[in-house]
Amino acid sequence: MSTPKIPIKLTPLYFITQRLDATFTEQRGWRIPEVYTTLEVEIAAARERLALVDETANGKLLLEGDQAESVLMDAFDLGPLKINDGCDGIYRLRNDLFFISTPPGREVHTQKKLTTASAASEQFVTVTEVTHGRVEIRVIGPDSQALLSKVCGLDFHPSAFPNETAKQSSLAKTTQLIIRRDIGELSAFSIIGSQSLGSYVWDTMMEAGREFGVVPIGRAALAALADE
Repeated sequence: MSTPKIPIKLTPLYFITQRLDATFTEQRGWRIPEVYTTLEVEIAAARERLALVDETANGKLLLEGDQAESVLMDAFDLGPLKINDGCDGIYRLRNDLFFISTPPGREVHTQKKLTTASAASEQFVTVTEVTHGRVEIRVIGPDSQALLSKVCGLDFHPSAFPNETAKQSSLAKTTQLIIRRDIGELSAFSIIGSQSLGSYVWDTMMEAGREFGVVPIGRAALAALADE
């Protein structure tokens, strides 16, 4: 008997990246861009100028409730977080609301761990898996702060927006969660928002980034940058 095939998941940016001549790979059931031009060109663009990456496949969870912080501390080795601060993929958005980012496919395990901790401690929280309802775009490079300043009113200087900071704000007249996730010394920000607005946000940032020489890069270049 043949093993049934697992359906391939496409991000809302799939057809945009397809038109940009991406070569695709599969990661945890998602079809994502591997490379657009060459690995060397894409790494150089991210290091020297500006690059965009479709990271929608990353797992995304919301943890909400008055006991949310206590449940997190029971489930993970995590200390207290101030509002807008983050650590190891966990970000505090309000006193009673946390956003949790996981590698692709790990959101199910993380959700189970949180619900188990909640039940064991008899603390009521709501854990919502929102991976498929959100688009995630990574902005990488020395000009990432300049690009974001064109489309958002926040101050992105490291003194005002240090690494592992998460803030909800208006970006190109849409509501987005913006998280600073530097790659070593390289500035990088994740833009996370409604699936229905993903194509608009991508196109807006590509247009706004034209003066900086923005290019899309794939999973291979992102992995190479992370390994440096």
